[in-house]
Amino acid sequence: MGRRDLGSLLPGVKYGHKVYPNEIAGMLGLAYIGDIFYVDPTGGSDGNSGTSQGDALATVAAAYAKCTSGKHDVVIIAPTGGSGRTTETTAITWAKRFTHLIGSGAPLMQDHRAGMSFGAGGSFTVSENGCIFKDITLTSSVDTDVTVTVTGDYNAFLGVDFKGTYNATSIGSTPWRALVLTGAEENLFSGCTIGSDAMLRSAANASLEFKTAATRNVFEDCLFPIRTDDADALFVTADSAADIDRFAWFKDCTFHNAAFSDSTTMTVGMSIHAAVGGTVILDGCSVLGITDWADDYTAVVACNNAKVTAQNSGFMEKVTT
Repeated sequence: MGRRDLGSLLPGVKYGHKVYPNEIAGMLGLAYIGDIFYVDPTGGSDGNSGTSQGDALATVAAAYAKCTSGKHDVVIIAPTGGSGRTTETTAITWAKRFTHLIGSGAPLMQDHRAGMSFGAGGSFTVSENGCIFKDITLTSSVDTDVTVTVTGDYNAFLGVDFKGTYNATSIGSTPWRALVLTGAEENLFSGCTIGSDAMLRSAANASLEFKTAATRNVFEDCLFPIRTDDADALFVTADSAADIDRFAWFKDCTFHNAAFSDSTTMTVGMSIHAAVGGTVILDGCSVLGITDWADDYTAVVACNNAKVTAQNSGFMEKVTT
């Protein structure tokens, strides 16, 4: 944004007014914020104050510890080099209401140059309400089955890359998940990527799992990539009774198995229990590299081009000439 464009939002800029961090955060979509804490995975130190990019912390865990629940504090990952991802050595439970985490980088769907990487025993759990997570990658390279779990409600995940664990042992185990929603209600996932096709998954695991009456969660414009040599691998599972309450709405999402690379065609994309407790809505979704959408259609409905039977509309095909 140029000085003239910025001046239209903040007229004082025309006259030399300094743009303060809270004003920048407001331009990112936060109408009001409290304190800001900066994290620089490359140049930061957890002994710093974190109150400026020049005195940034090194980990999100250290920044989160400084936040106050309910005060609309913001943690900004502002890298100066490298992958832009922190090295988190402990599990983080995000249990402070209205506390936000934003990556300062290009607004991508995958491989953000800002984010968190978890070491041994590390994982990320969102257990509170009303938080925004934006433009970050969440991943791990150690043997951890579930990288991210959401139990909280009314949170927004905007352009978040839920990559899961980059570990051959984990991706070869049945419990592996990139994201699990457990009793989580009314969360929004917009422009997110859930799963990864960088490593070849070698077990009947799933990118996304619903558990314990997860309610009214919405996924819009999301990408579900996978690469596997196990035909029983899944994009989504809700494989027990009452795992979904009301609905799980997938709107304009793309489910992509790398079938034209070296991935095995999957038997189904979703394993949905007949008594799942709610409806899985496929709204304008597309899929590649599976034989059929789901193993049971009792709770699965489709509209706007997505169909629930094999080889119907919604299935992408390779174009040949």
